[in-house]
Amino acid sequence: MKIDYTNYNDIDLLDDDFFIESMISPTRESELFWTELIDRKKIDINEFISANMLLKSIRQNRHELAWERKEQLWKRIDTTRNSLKNKRKKGVRLYKYLSVAACSAIVIGLSLTFLFKKDHSSPENNHEIDYTQFQLGHQQQTQGEIRIVTGDRQVEIDGEDAEIKYDSAGSLTVNNEAVDQEVSHTSATELSYNQLHVPYGKRASLTLADGTSLWVNAGTTVIYPAVFPDHKREIYVDGEIYAEVKRDENRPFLVKTDKLEIYVLGTSFNVSAYKEDSQRRVVLVNGLVDVMLNGENTRLSPNQMYTCIGKESSVETVDAEIYTSWRDGIYIFRNEPIENILLQLSRYYNVTMIFPQQQPSGILCSGKLELKDNISHLLNNLSQIASFNFGVKDNEYRIQFNQ
Repeated sequence: MKIDYTNYNDIDLLDDDFFIESMISPTRESELFWTELIDRKKIDINEFISANMLLKSIRQNRHELAWERKEQLWKRIDTTRNSLKNKRKKGVRLYKYLSVAACSAIVIGLSLTFLFKKDHSSPENNHEIDYTQFQLGHQQQTQGEIRIVTGDRQVEIDGEDAEIKYDSAGSLTVNNEAVDQEVSHTSATELSYNQLHVPYGKRASLTLADGTSLWVNAGTTVIYPAVFPDHKREIYVDGEIYAEVKRDENRPFLVKTDKLEIYVLGTSFNVSAYKEDSQRRVVLVNGLVDVMLNGENTRLSPNQMYTCIGKESSVETVDAEIYTSWRDGIYIFRNEPIENILLQLSRYYNVTMIFPQQQPSGILCSGKLELKDNISHLLNNLSQIASFNFGVKDNEYRIQFNQ
């Protein structure tokens, strides 16, 4: 009888003998089986990768996992996960997870040194990572502290803002404080990727090793290497960033999202690509960028905005300041649906907006908000022009539009 893996999570997979055997001692038949499930979307790729990463982390420096140790191992993993969940953390914190203790942290924040479908440890491979396969939606850190995941370590940062910098050698400082870490001087066959998670209600600035500056908005994950290889510069974004890219003629800069690829040499632009949003937007401030969607390339000039909704895309001339002012703590909007404005505020202030069960309000608003103000004060002002009422309880804001 065939097993239906459609609703399996990572723990279910780790309890599945066939999955473990396939990962530890793969055969051509088992590889084809799992590849077909993934291609047909008969298994959650997120959970598959999490389970695979967990096994890989356990089996570092090992060729085989004894079957009789499986039950004991899972108990140790569960114990570690529960103990980590209950810990209270303060300040700028650096953790090193050793052996099995690393597993629960890796499930939460994948280091992405693992490559899917191909064994990139062999020299004949080109070492491209298709970030869109990782589908980071379920891993996105929407609560808690700003967090940096670097291999087998993580740094958690208190406060609403963080300044994160890498120098040309990959050394890390957080809020001008050096972070002790092992910088991985990997070969071309082993490129290690870090992750920056910025939860709702917080923001961060990130300076990459090549000198590129990123402003990272609330609810955003950025995946990047501590040091770029000689032939390319490539990052992955789930959320919103404003980027000032350091020009390098020999290494074009590539930003990947779940749907778009943005190619640049040296320029400033804004990318908004939250997975939960229906639309993706790229706004160019200066320079030139090429935006790729489903194999079709579109070149933008300054003050142009590229928008895609589903498979449809469009380009229009805009005032770029409207879409980049958030990095200065100002939210400017022009003829924007009130629902979109409230959603942006909910991310920025880490609150929940609950809308009535009805059709979109059809209310469009224009204005400017100082994001340093109290959220209730902002909503009071906004309700005067958008004609809605709101109530608040336990960090939930219930919105009622006046028709």
